[in-house]
Amino acid sequence: MILKSLEIQGFKSFPDKTKLSFGGGITAVVGPNGSGKSNISDAVRWVLGEQSTKTLRGSRMEDVIFGGTKLRKPVGFAQVALTIDNTDHSLPVESEEVTVTRKLYRSGESEYRINGNSVRLKDVYEMFMDTGLGKDGYSIIGQGRIAEIVGAKSAERREIFEEASGISKYRYRKTEAERRLEQAQENLLRLKDILTELEDRVGPLKVQSEKAQAFLKLSEEKKQLEVSLYIKQLDKAKEALREQENRIMVCKASYDGVDDELTALEEAINAIFAQAQQCAVAIEGKRTERQAIDEELSKRESEIAVLRNDIFHKNETISRIQRDIDTQSLAVSDIDAQISARLAQLEAKNALIGELETTCAEREETLNIFLTDNARHNDQLESVTRELAVINQQLAQSRVTELTSASSLEELAQRRETLSHGLAAKQTDSERLRAELAELQGFVDELDGKIESESNTVKGYEFELSKRKAKLEESAKQLNTLDLAIKEKRQNARLLEDLERSMEGFTQSVKTVMKLSGGGALRGVLGPVSSLIQVPQRYTVAVETALSFALQNIVVENEEVAKRAIAILKSENAGRATFLPVSTIEGNVLDDHALSSHPGFVGVASKLIAFDTKYTGIVNSLLGRIVFCEDLDNAVAMAKKNAYRFKIVTLDGQVVNAGGSLTGGSTVKSSGLLSRRNDIERLHEQAKELEQKLATVTTEHDALKAEIAGVEAEFLATRSVLETMQEDKAKAEIERQLAQRNLQENEKNIEEITAELTRSEERTQKLTQELQAAKAELAAKAARAAELEEQLSTTSQLKDELRQKRRELTDEISALKMQILGETKEAEGLKQSAAELAERKLSQSGRFEELNAEITALSGEISDINAKIEEILLSKEEVNAKAAAIEAEIHALSEQRLAFEKQANEKRGEEKAILSRREDISKEMARLEERKVTAQTDYDQIIAKLWDEYELTKSEASAIAGEIPSVTNAQRTLSEIKGKIKALGTVNVDAIEEYKEVSQRYEFLKAQVADVESSRDELLRLINELTFKMREIFTESFAQINKNFGEVFVELFGGGSAHLDLTDEGDVLESGIEIFVEPPGKIIKSLTSLSGGEQAFVAIAIYFAILKVRPAPFCLLDEIEAALDDVNVSKYAQYLHRLNDKTQFITITHRRGTMEEADVLYGVTMQEEGVSKLLELKVSEVESKLGLKNT
Repeated sequence: MILKSLEIQGFKSFPDKTKLSFGGGITAVVGPNGSGKSNISDAVRWVLGEQSTKTLRGSRMEDVIFGGTKLRKPVGFAQVALTIDNTDHSLPVESEEVTVTRKLYRSGESEYRINGNSVRLKDVYEMFMDTGLGKDGYSIIGQGRIAEIVGAKSAERREIFEEASGISKYRYRKTEAERRLEQAQENLLRLKDILTELEDRVGPLKVQSEKAQAFLKLSEEKKQLEVSLYIKQLDKAKEALREQENRIMVCKASYDGVDDELTALEEAINAIFAQAQQCAVAIEGKRTERQAIDEELSKRESEIAVLRNDIFHKNETISRIQRDIDTQSLAVSDIDAQISARLAQLEAKNALIGELETTCAEREETLNIFLTDNARHNDQLESVTRELAVINQQLAQSRVTELTSASSLEELAQRRETLSHGLAAKQTDSERLRAELAELQGFVDELDGKIESESNTVKGYEFELSKRKAKLEESAKQLNTLDLAIKEKRQNARLLEDLERSMEGFTQSVKTVMKLSGGGALRGVLGPVSSLIQVPQRYTVAVETALSFALQNIVVENEEVAKRAIAILKSENAGRATFLPVSTIEGNVLDDHALSSHPGFVGVASKLIAFDTKYTGIVNSLLGRIVFCEDLDNAVAMAKKNAYRFKIVTLDGQVVNAGGSLTGGSTVKSSGLLSRRNDIERLHEQAKELEQKLATVTTEHDALKAEIAGVEAEFLATRSVLETMQEDKAKAEIERQLAQRNLQENEKNIEEITAELTRSEERTQKLTQELQAAKAELAAKAARAAELEEQLSTTSQLKDELRQKRRELTDEISALKMQILGETKEAEGLKQSAAELAERKLSQSGRFEELNAEITALSGEISDINAKIEEILLSKEEVNAKAAAIEAEIHALSEQRLAFEKQANEKRGEEKAILSRREDISKEMARLEERKVTAQTDYDQIIAKLWDEYELTKSEASAIAGEIPSVTNAQRTLSEIKGKIKALGTVNVDAIEEYKEVSQRYEFLKAQVADVESSRDELLRLINELTFKMREIFTESFAQINKNFGEVFVELFGGGSAHLDLTDEGDVLESGIEIFVEPPGKIIKSLTSLSGGEQAFVAIAIYFAILKVRPAPFCLLDEIEAALDDVNVSKYAQYLHRLNDKTQFITITHRRGTMEEADVLYGVTMQEEGVSKLLELKVSEVESKLGLKNT
C-alpha cells in the first residue's frame, strides 16, 4: 500500500487544482520559507480527518479555504483528494485503488467520500485504524510533533506508541464496549425503576378491574331493562300516533269537500261582480257627459254674472262723475292763498339748513385731525408693547440659561473625575480578560473539530426522525378521524335503513296496504305519493307543508284497486287511507303567466318537482293550484292581489290559504319521507370512499413505523458517541463564552467611558461660552426693557387725552346731522305741497267737459250689455233639457248595479258561512297536527334516547328487549340496579384493559431486565478480553520498540546508549513512558539538558525505531530535521533510504542533505502573491545546478 497522488483545490494557498504524483522511494518538496510547502502536509492531515484548527494552523475551520488576494477573489470551497494503491488490500475496501476526498464549503457544510461514495468521518477513521495512517497516527510528523515526543509528559507520549503497537482498534472497541456498558447500566436502572413503579400499580389495578367488571355486568342488566321499557313506551307512542293520523285523515276529507264548495261559490261571485262592473263603467260614462253639460251651464251663468257686474260698475261711475263736477266748482278760489303761504315757509327752512351744514363741516374737519393723531399713537403704542414683551421673555430665558449652565458645569466636573477612575480600572480588566480568552479559544477550537463529524451525522438522523415522526403523528390523527367518520356514516345509514324497512313515519293503514302489495296479495298498488316524486332540497319543506298527510296517499292504477284495498283495511280494522287512481284523477294547473312578475314568486308547485309523466294528473290535482313563494310578506301581497283564490306556501313552510286564512309558525321536523333513500345511498358511498382511504393510510402508517424503528436504532447509537464529546466541550464553551462576554462588555464600557469623557469636555467648553454670552445678553436686555417701559407710559397717557376729545366731537357732529336731516325733510314737504296746489289750479279748467262726455259713453255701453244677457238666457234653457235626459239614464243604470251588488252580497254571506266552517275544520286539523307532533316528538325522543345512551336503532333495541309483564316491577328492579351501580362509587372502566396491559408490560419488563443484565455481563467479559489482549500486544510491541530504539540511537549518535521505561509496569495500558539517553561522552539526567538538535535527533531515533517494528505504508515528514546540523542531516537522510523498502517517504525540507537522497523533487514557489505554484524538478537538473553529490 503506497500513496499514489494528492490533489488539492482551493486549500489554503492552492486556489487552482494542483496534483502531486508519488512513486516509490523518497519524494522531497522544497521551496523558500512562506511559499506554502507546509500547506501540503496540512492538506494530507485534513483529508485524513483532522478536526483541530490549531493543528492546521488556523483559528476557524473556514480558514483552510483560499481567502483571496488583491488579484484573486476568494473561492467557495476547499477540496483535497488522497489516492492510495490498495492492491495488497491492506485497507478494508475491495477496490485496488482507494481515493479519500474531503470537501468544505464556505457556508460550513462539509462532506467525506471514499471512491466517490459519501461516508461519515467515523468511516474514514475506522478504515485507517492500526495502519499508522490517520490524523492520530505516526505517518505525518512535523517539527511540533517531534518536539512533543521528547518534551511531553510521560503519560502524553502513549498515543504514538499505542498506534505503533497496533492496539488502537482494540482500545476503540473497548471504549465502545464501555460506552455500551454505561448505557446498559443506565437502561437497567431505568428498567428497574419502571418495574418498581409497575409493581406498585398492579395490585390497585386488579381491585379496580374487578370493580369495573361488576359495574359492566350491572350496566348490561340496566341496559337490557331500560331498552325493554323504552320499547314498551315506543309501542304506546306509536299507537297514539296512529290514532291521530286516522283523525287527521277524516278531518282532511271534510276540509277538501268544503274547499270544493268555496271554489264553485267563488266562481259565481266573480261572474256577478263582472256584471256589476259593466254597469259601473256605463254609469261613469254618463256621469262624464253630465259633468260636461254642468260645466257648460256654469259657464253661461258666469258670463251673465260678469255682464250684470259691468252694468253696476258703469252706473256707479256715472254717479261719481256727477259728484266731481259739483265739488270742483267750489275749490279753485282757495288754491292761490295756500301756494303763497307754502313758498314763504320754504325760504326760511333753506336758510336754516345752510347754517347747520357749515357748522357740521367745520366739526368733521377737526375730528379727522384727531383721528390721524390717534392712529399714529396707536401704532407707536403697539410697537413698544410688542417689543417689551419679547424683551421680557428673552430676559427670563437668559436667566434660566445662566443658572442651568452654572449647575451643569459643576456636575460635569464631578462626572469627569468619576469616569477617569473607572476608565483606568476597565483597561486593566481588559488586558487580563484577553489573556484568558486566548487560552480558552485555543482549547475550544480543538474540541470543535472533534465534534463536527459526529454532529453532522446526528443532525441527519434527527432530521429524518423528526420528519418521519411528524408524518406518523399526522397519519395516526388521520386514521382516527377516518375511523370515526366511517362509524358515524355507517351508523347513520343503519338508522335510516331501519326506518326505511319499517316504513317509519307512515300510518298503519299505509304500511298494511304496502305490505300486502309487496307480498303479491294486492296488485295494482303503485306506492305512496312520497315515493313517486323527486323534490329538490330547496323545496322539501314547502312540498311537505303543501302535501302534509297527502304524502301518504296511495297511488293505484284504477278505482277497482282502491276499492279492494279499502275493503281489506275495513275487514282487518287497519285504519283508513286515501287512494288516488291514476285512471280517473285529472288535476288542473294555475296559469302562472300573470303571477311570474310578482315579487317573491317561485313557481307553481307541480312544475317544481320531478315525476313520471303517467302521474301528471295525480301531481296536478295535489299541487297544480298551489303556488310557492319566497317569504310570507310577498305571499300575503300575492294572495290579496288575486282575491285569495288559491293556496300559497312559502319556502320555509308558512301558508296563506284560499279565502285568506294564514297557517304558520315554527316548522315541524321533517319526516324524511322525501329524502331518506337519497341519504342512505349518499352515506354508504361516503363510507366506502372513507374505508378505501383508511386502508391506504393504514399501509402507509405501518411502513412509517418500520422506517422509524430502523432510523431510531442508528440514531441512538450515533448520538451516544456525540453526547460524550459534547459534554467535554460544554464546560470549555461556557467558560470561553463567559470570558468573551466579559471582554466585550468591558471593551464596550471602555468605549462608552471614553466617548462620555470626550462629550463631557466638549459640553464643558460649550456651557462656559453659553454662560458668558447669557450674562452679557442679560445686561443689554434689562437696559432696553427699562427704556421701553418709560416710553410706554408716556404714549398711553397721550392716547387717553385724544380719545376723550374725539368722543366729544363725534357726539356734536351726530346732533348737527340729525337736525339737518329733520329740517331738510320739512323743506321737501313744503316744496311738494306748493307744486301740487299749482297743478290742481291748472287742471280745473278743462275737466268739466271731459266728465260730461264720459257720462254719455257709459250710458251707451249699458244698453249693449243688457241685449247680450237676453241672448245667453235663451241658450241656457236648451242645455237644461239635455241634462235632464242624461240624469234619467244614470238613475236606471244605478238601479241595475244595486241589484247585482245585492245578489253578490247574498253570495258573500254564503261564502262567509262556508269559510267559517272550513276555518273550524282547519283549526281542528291544526290541533290534531299538534297532537300528532307531540306524539311524534315523544316517539322521536325515545328513539333519540336509545341512540344517545346505547347507540341502538329501534330494530336493534327490539332484538335485545325482553317482555315486561309489569312496568311497575320493571321500574322497581331498574331502581335497585341503579342503586347498586351508585354504591360502587367511582368506576374506572379502563382499569380492565389497563390492568391487562400493565400485567403484560410487567412480565415483559422482567424479561427485559434479565436480557439487559445478560448483555451487561457479556460486555464486561468482552472488556476484560480486550484489556488482556491490548496488554499482551502492547507489552510485546513496546519491548521490540525499546530494543530498536537502543540500536538506532547508537547508530545515529555513533555510540552511547538509550532505552524506554514504563512509569507503571503494573498498569501498562495507562502507564506513562520515560525516555533515557546517554549520548557518547555525556551523562544526561534530563532530556531538557540536551541541545535542540540532540532532542530532535532523539525523537527521530524513536520514530525510526517505531517504523522498524510497524512500518507505516507512507510517511510525510515536515521539516523534522530542521534543527539538525549538516552531518546529522546526512545520517537522517541515509537512514530514510534504509527504511524505504517498506515505507514510502514524502519529506518537506530545505536541507541539502535530505534533497540529495530524494528520488523525486517538487518545488513550491509563490510567483503571484498569496498563490502557491508546484513544479516537478528532475533530479539530474537539480544536481547540475546546485552541485549536489558531484561537488
